[in-house]
Amino acid sequence: MSVPPLPPPEALDGFLAESLKQDEESFRRGRLHVRFGVFGGALAIICSAFYFFIGHPWGGAIVAICGLAVMQIPWLVRKTGNLSITGHLYGGIIMVGLTALCVVSGGLEGSAYAWLAAVPACVLLLMNLKSALIWSGIGFAMAATFVVLELSRINFPTTYPPEVATSIIASGNIGLILFLALLALLFEKSRIEAFERMEEANAKLAEANQELIGLNRQKHEFLNIAAHDLKNPITIICGYADLLRELESPTLKEIHGRAAEILRSGNHMLEVIHNILEVRAIEDGRRILAKQRVSIHDVVEDLVVTHSRAANQKNISLENATGPNPPEAWADPGATRQVLDHLISNAIKYTPPEGSVWITVEVTARDVVVEVSDTGPGLSQDEQKLLWEKFTRLTPRPTGDESSNGLGLWISQRLAREMGGRTFCRSVLGAGSTFGVRLPLWMDQEDFVPEIAVEESADGEGVAAFDRLIADIEERAEARARAGGSSDVALPS
Repeated sequence: MSVPPLPPPEALDGFLAESLKQDEESFRRGRLHVRFGVFGGALAIICSAFYFFIGHPWGGAIVAICGLAVMQIPWLVRKTGNLSITGHLYGGIIMVGLTALCVVSGGLEGSAYAWLAAVPACVLLLMNLKSALIWSGIGFAMAATFVVLELSRINFPTTYPPEVATSIIASGNIGLILFLALLALLFEKSRIEAFERMEEANAKLAEANQELIGLNRQKHEFLNIAAHDLKNPITIICGYADLLRELESPTLKEIHGRAAEILRSGNHMLEVIHNILEVRAIEDGRRILAKQRVSIHDVVEDLVVTHSRAANQKNISLENATGPNPPEAWADPGATRQVLDHLISNAIKYTPPEGSVWITVEVTARDVVVEVSDTGPGLSQDEQKLLWEKFTRLTPRPTGDESSNGLGLWISQRLAREMGGRTFCRSVLGAGSTFGVRLPLWMDQEDFVPEIAVEESADGEGVAAFDRLIADIEERAEARARAGGSSDVALPS
């Protein structure tokens, strides 16, 4: 799983060293250091101006120097990327500045003394618990030093006029409140960002988990196809081949009968393999479709002839009701034939003997709608929602021991979508089904042939070679079937 992207950039992110942008935690802490330097320094400058305004020049100078020093640390973050150094620098600058303020503001009587408690909180926000404990010890030692000095009657002077003492103490306390509020704001903003990042990471993890579950399910479905849909025909082929081998003088009729079963099983395996390769080609983006003028009548008429034998074997009425001059589609000829072939094949497959299958065409303002209807068992509403998924096998079963691997409708849907159309189904349980495809109407559009040069990898070349092998086997099988006889004459020894 890929690393989640960093949070959206901010104006202050330019102060972050590249080394701090490599992982989320360093990025978060680096932002805290930069924000603290900019906003904390700005707050110090405001306090300094106030001190100068009310007549406390020593306090104003100390706070101004500390504020300027703090505002330089973001540049150090950018230059070094060492957050340990910058974190301790923040603690040191604040501690030195507060100590100096205590010295010029009357020691324990001044407002700066209470600020010493803020140093460990700053370090905890910027660094970690260990560093915060270290600075807690330093702060405690500094506070204890002032207490000991006061008990020793060593008094610290107040370098501001007595009449502004109340204002200075009040402003110091208000400043402490604002400073702690700033720390809380920075901490909360950091916490919210971390929580949002965690939520985003969890969402992506859940999405990746669902994708892995889906891939695992598809893997099991593929293994089921390989184990079941290929095992049975291979068993039949081996069985009949073994029978032929054991016959001493087989007649042509016996050979023809066994060969027909072998051919039927072989064709079933070819169909399974072809569908699996087709799914892979579509998902890999290797199935590139053109768009040109396609005669729906010619495609349907050819498919009716192709499927007439399967229909006759089950005494199913297969009717081409498209009419002599139906409108033409703007689509890929091969893909159009493949989609309609799946729909007609499925209709015959699931229609019981003595049933009917008929193909009709309708025209809208922009589309050609081809529908294949049957008198099969129909589908429930729940089953119709699952029709177009890969490897889907629903309650209705083929009525003539035909095979079904659950890929045909998925392939049809994807091909129709690639041609700018869509597939659909209308069905009532117990009252038959109508499957159809909606394709763009040909309205004198120019042919569209995508000029995409696809460099086949070694794996792609292997798939193409396998496709050619399958096509060659199919041609040879059909040729042998046409040349086969039914004579009882035995083969010469």
